[in-house]
Amino acid sequence: MSAENNLGKKIKELRTNMGYTQERLAELVDIDAKNLSKIENGGHSPSYITLSKLSKVLEFNFCNIDNTQKVEPLSKHKYYQKSLKILNTADSPEELESYYSILKVAQKLIGKSK
Repeated sequence: MSAENNLGKKIKELRTNMGYTQERLAELVDIDAKNLSKIENGGHSPSYITLSKLSKVLEFNFCNIDNTQKVEPLSKHKYYQKSLKILNTADSPEELESYYSILKVAQKLIGKSK
């Protein structure tokens, strides 16, 4: 695959890591499986809407994908898992909102330190 198809390779990598077939992912994103195959193989570039849907289902931020980054689903990231544990301990909507606000600040700080 050429350098121009890094996005397609990343989509395929995420899809297989999450255990989706092309048919199932296409169903979840509401596109034709043949279209998804063309995207993964570099024969077609997805529209912004399709790319946005793919990023939600596959749990990735497509703005952060580059040629060298190995991507994995967000749900497998250790910080994501720890954050969910924290959020799930909230006893009230107010406490949940407070935890969420703190985690957003922490995410910004982690991003700046890289």
